[in-house]
Order: sequence, then C-alpha cells, then structure tokens
Amino acid sequence: MKLINNLLRPLPCYVFSYRPLVFAAYDDDFIRRIHSFAEALKSYPRAVMFMQLGWQRQTPDAADAFAAKIKAALAEMKQLSITVLANSPDEAAVLQQHGLDAVFCHQNAFLDWKRYAVGRRKKLFDAIYIARITPFKRHQLAGKVRNLALVGSFSERERGYAETILSSVPHLAYFPKIHSWNIKYIIAKSGCGLCLSSEEGAMFVSAEYLLCGKPVVNTANIGGRDQMFPDFAVKNVPDSPEAVAEAVEAWNAAPPDPYAVREAIIAKMRLHRNRLRMLLGKAIYGEKNGTVKPFSGTLPHKLGLRCRKSPSALLFHGLVDSIR
Repeated sequence: MKLINNLLRPLPCYVFSYRPLVFAAYDDDFIRRIHSFAEALKSYPRAVMFMQLGWQRQTPDAADAFAAKIKAALAEMKQLSITVLANSPDEAAVLQQHGLDAVFCHQNAFLDWKRYAVGRRKKLFDAIYIARITPFKRHQLAGKVRNLALVGSFSERERGYAETILSSVPHLAYFPKIHSWNIKYIIAKSGCGLCLSSEEGAMFVSAEYLLCGKPVVNTANIGGRDQMFPDFAVKNVPDSPEAVAEAVEAWNAAPPDPYAVREAIIAKMRLHRNRLRMLLGKAIYGEKNGTVKPFSGTLPHKLGLRCRKSPSALLFHGLVDSIR
C-alpha cells in the first residue's frame, strides 16, 4: 500500500468514469491541490466533478469566499464543470445565487449502512459524543450528562481546551480513538448520540448514531446535519448543559424503536443516493430523448473520500498527481 501511494501520488478524489472523466472530491481537498488537479486534467477534453462540502458554505462570508475560489478554478480549467453537492436546500440556493451549479444531495447519504447495525449490548452510557476535542464541537454543553462516553482525539494546539474538558466533565469515559469498523459497538452501549456544534459540515457521526438505532440530542446549527434526522428520533435543545442533560434523560427513559430509527434514516439516504445516481448517469452517459440512464456502479463508503483506499481503488478510481 505504501509503495503504491509513493508510486502513484494519488490526488484526493474518487473517479467514477475516465471517459468522460467524472469524479468526486471535497471542497478544500480540491482547492488546496488546484494546480495538481489542473495538471492531471490536461489530458482530458472534458471533466465533471461532484464536489462535497466539508464545512458550511451558506453564510454570506463563507459563500462569497467559496464561490470566488470555484470560479477561479473553472477559469483555469476550461474543460471542467463542477456540481456542488450541498447539504441543505438553503445552502444550495445560496450557492446558486452566487452563480454556481449546486444541488441538495446530502453527504451523509453516502455512508455504507452495512457497516452499522442495531446492537444488542448492555447500555453503559447515557449518551455518547463522537467528536474531535476542539472548541467548535462545544463539549461543555455535555457537562451535566450523568454518564457520558466521549470519543475523540485532539492536536497539540488544542491540548489546553481538551484538558479543560476532560477534567470538568464529572462522569466521563474517554476513548481517544476507536477504529471506524468498531464504532458501532460503543454506540450500541449508549442511550443516545450528541450533536452540539453550532457550525460545521454535515457531521457524518450524526448519521452513524441513527444507523445504529440511537436517537439524537441536537443544538441549532448551520451545516445541514438536521436534514437527515427523522423527526421522531431527534430532540432539538437550547445551548445549555441543563437542556442537553434533560433531553438525554428523556431519551433514556423512553427511547424510540431502534429499528424504526435505522430504517427512517436509510429511507432518507436512498433519496439522495438515487439523486446522485441520476446526476452521474447524465454526466457519464448523457441524455437521450429526454431520459437519463442512472449510474449503476458502486457508490463506495463516503464516496471513497477521506478514508483509507485499497491499492485496487487507487489503481482503478484514482487520479495521479504529476507535480513533484
């Protein structure tokens, strides 16, 4: 694996088709490597990118800066078209107003739901919060949960914040890291999941809780995670430790049917997966007599982005960075 990485120098993207070139990438991953992408795309007369958003692009400042970068990229790569996969209808509308091609197609729909399951394990924790220990995650709002599991690492520059959080939450079981394949087991031991940031992206973990059959305690936020919450499986609360703790207690006293929670989010996921299949089909096969053949290939876990790739995935679904 290391040898293939060194030889290929893969760009952070996932290719669905090479003729025409159709691929997916995250916003910042593309923007940071824009010159490498431009070099890689030179040999393709036409390229289509579906861009996922790692952070909200809905507020005026965020949308302005983002739109300027995307327009600059399109000016440099004339053969490239970009469709932004927004995480809420409002975000899509804002980006359309900035002149970008944007559709509501939620990031969390592309988790592989087979990786998650309703677990039958003894409950050990009233709530779980899976979140890097960094200020925007607002861990202090979980400070009055009676029995909390916290999963997340931190960088050296975040050490002060992390030490404050870890020392101030009285009933805390802390796990710096749990392998992604095993995360379902600790979720199964928890009564509900916490989503406490006020601004970020769509928060994959929020859907992972639900795919494991756990309801959610959620604060008001920008980023789109709410779009995938079944109404009966979320308690929206004010920004206070007391409100969070009260909602956690309520879920533990009267939890929803875990299988209904899982099926409800999968139903939402299917809508967005089908939407992307139609977009991919139009990009790859074109439109004939007003109809589009949907893409029938694999939609990998997280669209193959920001997760470990096998050597075969790098060989058959990658672009090579030729700038050294």
